[in-house]
Amino acid sequence: MSQRFERGMTLMELLVAMVIGSLVIALVVRGLGLSLNLYNRVANITSTMDVRFRQARWWTQSIGSLVPCTDPGHCVKGSDREFTGFSFAPIMNDAGKRTSIQWLLTQDASGSLLTYTEGADGDSKPLDMMGKLPSDASFAYLHADGRWTSDWNDDGQNRRLPVAVRIQDGSGAVWLYGTTEQRPYGRDDYRDFLGLQ
Repeated sequence: MSQRFERGMTLMELLVAMVIGSLVIALVVRGLGLSLNLYNRVANITSTMDVRFRQARWWTQSIGSLVPCTDPGHCVKGSDREFTGFSFAPIMNDAGKRTSIQWLLTQDASGSLLTYTEGADGDSKPLDMMGKLPSDASFAYLHADGRWTSDWNDDGQNRRLPVAVRIQDGSGAVWLYGTTEQRPYGRDDYRDFLGLQ
């Protein structure tokens, strides 16, 4: 009678197979962890870029829809730290309605913060925009003759809209820029149609 032996895996072969399997699993888990980490970083950067893009677009739209003076109480006024006017494209209220807006640069130890409010007497909750700007950031206003100045209509006599408004730092680098898209004068003033500026 012949004896028949069935051969199975030895203990050594079983240990080698387990070590190889655990190495493969470790490599797969590490690769998955790296790819998830990369995905989270890209998602955070994309989210931040999206918010900054929207805020820059809000700035551009609110400057572009500034309303020309209809009377001395409804004119655009600005200094190097504050800019007020009336816009047809408010951020928080319905578009198409003339709404008072205010852009304000406030300084703290780490830089300047751009804040937006709208409505009569700033009755809306202020929105902080764009993260931190340089501490020497300021508003500048473009006149029709091409001059940039740090104030606009400070004496209340200028009924014209600025051609553009920008936020710049001390070195002249521009952080935000917006052009006005409405007629530069109010509805009873037709100097722009007659070629008189």
